[in-house]
Amino acid sequence: MVVTHDQLLAHWGPHRLIYFPLDRFLDRIQVGPGAFPPEGAIPVEVPILFTVAVDAPDVQLFSLLRLQLGEANSTLLIVVGCVPAEPDMLFCLNPETGAIMLLDLNPDGPGYELVNTTFAAFVEFLYRFDEFIQSDPGKAARADLALALRRDLYEVDSQAFEDPESWWNTAIRQLSVSG
Repeated sequence: MVVTHDQLLAHWGPHRLIYFPLDRFLDRIQVGPGAFPPEGAIPVEVPILFTVAVDAPDVQLFSLLRLQLGEANSTLLIVVGCVPAEPDMLFCLNPETGAIMLLDLNPDGPGYELVNTTFAAFVEFLYRFDEFIQSDPGKAARADLALALRRDLYEVDSQAFEDPESWWNTAIRQLSVSG
């Protein structure tokens, strides 16, 4: 399933979506439109998982960050949101690859990991998780439905699940046992 702009609007409504300012980053973006969510739409919030209310020091939504990877390599990232309960954990778009990365700014243990291979897949995952959360079937059915959700999302972006400790594997585990 590829989520459409109409589905995003029907699910969140026009006041709970914002739009990625592509024109601001045209000189940096090196991927085609297929890597982006429909019309650049991003939900304002998905409970527990995502918010555009970035609250990290000296960082705001759509900030351009330069991440130094080793001595010679640096990567540009565009901040597209953060984890609501952990504002130092930023979701960032890599404009060279279209991937969404999770950048942990915690000085005691900074981290950098793949969340999704495309921005489009990231928004689809948020959409599908929010649908799941909004229609919570209750604890008895939750584990089976969470595994079905994982199977469906694996078809969208298998690399998001390669690491057993990845963001989405952890989220699926939490859905399975929460209650």
